[in-house]
Amino acid sequence: MEIEEILYRQRELYLNDLLEFYKGKTSGVREVMIQLNNNQSVQIFKLWRLDFLDQINGEFKPVEFNSDKYLNFEAIEFDFGEMTVELNPFYWNGCEFIFESNSSNYDWLIKWAKKWIDELDSKQEDLNGLTGIIHSITKPELIDNSFSFSVDFGSADTEAFQELINEFYIQNIKSVRIGSFSMID
Repeated sequence: MEIEEILYRQRELYLNDLLEFYKGKTSGVREVMIQLNNNQSVQIFKLWRLDFLDQINGEFKPVEFNSDKYLNFEAIEFDFGEMTVELNPFYWNGCEFIFESNSSNYDWLIKWAKKWIDELDSKQEDLNGLTGIIHSITKPELIDNSFSFSVDFGSADTEAFQELINEFYIQNIKSVRIGSFSMID
């Protein structure tokens, strides 16, 4: 399988399940933005798009959807310019990125996240009622000499994933491991 096909098929698995989850929901809001009350100093790491904010008997109830489907394939290693990328099986809504960097500056990641989480709610819904945005991103943490963060790609297009790979390359990062390591045995 080609990389583009893997990304497309993984996204479709997730979106099909998400749209099935939405069927029959007559009240509430899809992909609503909330701000978490956590200790993050950077705003983007406090933002989280709920899959659904339901309204039951006049009260709002946050509902998070998690698909249990992923493509099971052998890890693929490929070169992106001078950067090596290792792509492992992953969940579209729980994708982890692990990389080494001499810099703890991740302004580039914040810029990418701001574009794809649509913090100003400016994106219009498509025919399926989805906005094509990521649902969350965690702050990179240094663990065993490598930085690690995760992204819930939500309804974002595969372009978001590909742009993130390109951002690693622009930052002169030499290798990136991608997968859902904490979720898939």
